[in-house]
Amino acid sequence: MSSSPGLERRPAREAEAERAVLDASAIVPDEHGWKPVRIRPWHDMVSEIRGRLPFYASDWTDGFTDKRVLAAGIYIFFANFAPAVTFAFFLDSSTEGMIGVVEVLLSSSVCGTIYAILAGQPLIIVGVTGPTSVFVTTIYGLSSTLGVPFLPFLGWTTLWSAAMHIAIAIGGLCSLVTIITRFSCEVFGALIAIVYFWNGIAELVKSFDTAFPVGLCAALLAILTLYLALVLTDARTWRFWTSALRGFVADYAIPISVTLATVVAAAILPLLPGSESTLDPLPTLNVPYSKPFLSTTNGRPWLVDFGSLPMWAIFASAIAGAVLTILFYFDHNVSSLLSQRPESNLMKPPAFNWDFLVLGLTMIPCAVLGLPACNGLIPQAPLHVAALSKKTKSGITLRVAEQRLSPLLQALLTFVVLAPPLLRVVTHVPRAVLAGLFLAMGVHSLLSNQFATRVASIGALTEQARAIVLAPRALLRVPRKQTIRFTIIQSFVLAVTVAVTESHHPVALAFPVIIAALVPFRFYILPRIIEPRWLAILDCEDDPDLQRPVEPQPDTSESPLLEHTTLQVEQDSSQPKAVTDIPLARFGTA
Repeated sequence: MSSSPGLERRPAREAEAERAVLDASAIVPDEHGWKPVRIRPWHDMVSEIRGRLPFYASDWTDGFTDKRVLAAGIYIFFANFAPAVTFAFFLDSSTEGMIGVVEVLLSSSVCGTIYAILAGQPLIIVGVTGPTSVFVTTIYGLSSTLGVPFLPFLGWTTLWSAAMHIAIAIGGLCSLVTIITRFSCEVFGALIAIVYFWNGIAELVKSFDTAFPVGLCAALLAILTLYLALVLTDARTWRFWTSALRGFVADYAIPISVTLATVVAAAILPLLPGSESTLDPLPTLNVPYSKPFLSTTNGRPWLVDFGSLPMWAIFASAIAGAVLTILFYFDHNVSSLLSQRPESNLMKPPAFNWDFLVLGLTMIPCAVLGLPACNGLIPQAPLHVAALSKKTKSGITLRVAEQRLSPLLQALLTFVVLAPPLLRVVTHVPRAVLAGLFLAMGVHSLLSNQFATRVASIGALTEQARAIVLAPRALLRVPRKQTIRFTIIQSFVLAVTVAVTESHHPVALAFPVIIAALVPFRFYILPRIIEPRWLAILDCEDDPDLQRPVEPQPDTSESPLLEHTTLQVEQDSSQPKAVTDIPLARFGTA
């Protein structure tokens, strides 16, 4: 139970407001499996604010009453910092230094601070994600093709998207995210994994352009980083050390891997024969540590010149803004749902629409300063909730320290790192190490994606081999032809999406639209290709309880409207599967 007074007995007004939010979000399936959510513009968001506002004071005071808050804030800072630097390395290469380490870290800090203070559910960690990095890179290529300046075009795109975020939140449209299923999520996750592989390998190939020994050293460092990240992440399965120490190693696998690989580059490689001519040229991150505090990566002005963009380009950027809105709607709301799953036993009510409005507000300073926009991180946001949880020995969550201090702490720590003495430390990390980290993130994304499992099962020659590959046992009940058909369709869509994303053409901007289009395709086209009873299993969550009859069954235990509203959801026996059934790594490491 939460330490907030009166949390168990909410005022009647709050209970009524919460019931209104639930009623607005109820989904009634039609013959295709779903119907648009019944929404009430403005009223849904106001109801969320009324439900959440009485707990705002306790969101701050509760942070001082639980010793896990400090540890969780530091932990999530490290969990977010290494991927942020990795994405900064990718953006620095793709945008010729216009967006680099300083811009990415500043964006994470500013957006994280605003979100921690204003959001209805502050436990969600926001930052620059892999999909956002891909989007910004695409905008850079598009601006070059159109012959317009990059930063003003990105700024107008972000401003348009911010306005659309606010309009969506006021319209109460965030409930629509509940119709997203495994089919589109797996394609999205596989796309991000392929992008990770693509950019990691591209960086290693580029290192051979300097000299063969340099490229060889870079490849060895990348392989070392990949190996360490894979092995240390699996530390909980080790049979030596204490469980607490194994858990610590697994939780901090990424920063430990980067640190160890960097130490090898700095301490061991100089001892190798001929290292005098191979170590120095190893490229590192472009970080302005020798410049004054908060200097941009390439020395550009902080404020974006919005007036330098012609009028036609300003309106053209609205199209790009709509695409960014689709991407964030998909990515952020799923992160929000995964962070507030019923088994977490959160006691304070959710505020999906209000949170999306606050996310739109965080985009405004990003547009003005030429920063990449932030959204909910997967898996960092759910991991943050887990770090604040008090559990039984059997793993059941008793309560979560619901407060605003730990997300605010990680945002402030990110800002502190921008100080030149600390920023200089980042310059010691070779780019090859971050390339290896990209490869590790791609491997983790694929291993956690059932799509990869089903692809492997297609090559299984016997049923015994297929049974070993298919970890979700319920998939063994699905006829092999149906599984192959489902997987081939996903593979085709994935191939098209990858081709569009890497086309270096203005059409590359449409990759979030393709992912969004998979939702109606899943409900209106796919049932005509695959029998609905088998589709119900293939497009469902990894759950041992799937060993029940194959007809679609109602699932009220993981409603996207959270644990407070379970009783009312149970009254609707046709409630569809919630997006909260999606495993955390389905979207790739953020």
